[in-house]
Amino acid sequence: MYKAFTFSKPVHRHVAAVGVLAALLPAAVWAAPSAQKDLGKGPIQITADHLYAQNRPTQQAVYTGHVVMTQGDLVVHAARLTIDAVKGKVQQAVATGSPVALTMSSAGRHGYGDRLIYRPGSGKIVLQGDAHLWQKKNEVSGKQVVYFIHSQQTRVSASAGEKVRSIFYPAATAPSPPASAPARS
Repeated sequence: MYKAFTFSKPVHRHVAAVGVLAALLPAAVWAAPSAQKDLGKGPIQITADHLYAQNRPTQQAVYTGHVVMTQGDLVVHAARLTIDAVKGKVQQAVATGSPVALTMSSAGRHGYGDRLIYRPGSGKIVLQGDAHLWQKKNEVSGKQVVYFIHSQQTRVSASAGEKVRSIFYPAATAPSPPASAPARS
């Protein structure tokens, strides 16, 4: 079915595997509100030092070494990325590293964690292990940060006995004009 999944040896840099994922991931997988029109749209591009892919017993592609996954303005940097699919449909993408870094420019968000899980069916990104997510200067952190792409909602949880942390900065306001002196007559 997908001949690209029949590799038996690691494939090195500049692989033509982008076509494999382009076929597996629908364009709407990373869709976001219209205010963020480029977030996760367009073809998925992955570069890595190595790729191992298989079609049986499951469809799986494993990228290792300096992995960069890009779709629209969504960028993930990781040491390893595993894509699992069933009948050509991606069920999840799991990125690991020390740390995994995530950037969503149009949403003004960036973050990191020890592991990133992306589940296209639910449109969510899960950062696990020392997870941090920023929107501009504002930050949330905990053991796990879940970001829902479509609704732009965030859920943060902490380890047992720990607390989630948030830092919110007030919106910048224009300085008030100086009080004018009374007119002299």
